[in-house]
Amino acid sequence: MESQEILCLWHGCQLFQVLVWKEIEYSQLSEAAKQNLVLEVNLLRELRHDNIVRYYDRVVDKARSTLYIIMEYCEGGDLASYIKKMKTSQ
Repeated sequence: MESQEILCLWHGCQLFQVLVWKEIEYSQLSEAAKQNLVLEVNLLRELRHDNIVRYYDRVVDKARSTLYIIMEYCEGGDLASYIKKMKTSQ
């Protein structure tokens, strides 16, 4: 299962940045899919480009078999949702 949540970083009363986390439950994934997930996180960590969503961190909750990928918030949603929306509007 995969979902996204909005995360706000606060310091006192001042908002620093709005981030999201991508939540991935990995207990049902095959070993190959788990390896691809590790590769994706490692790749995101290295990428720095204005047109690529910025990766900030990852958190592994072993008790829940869940990986959280912390990323920059993009107001328009993700690319997959945008493509789906464009296909249905045609």
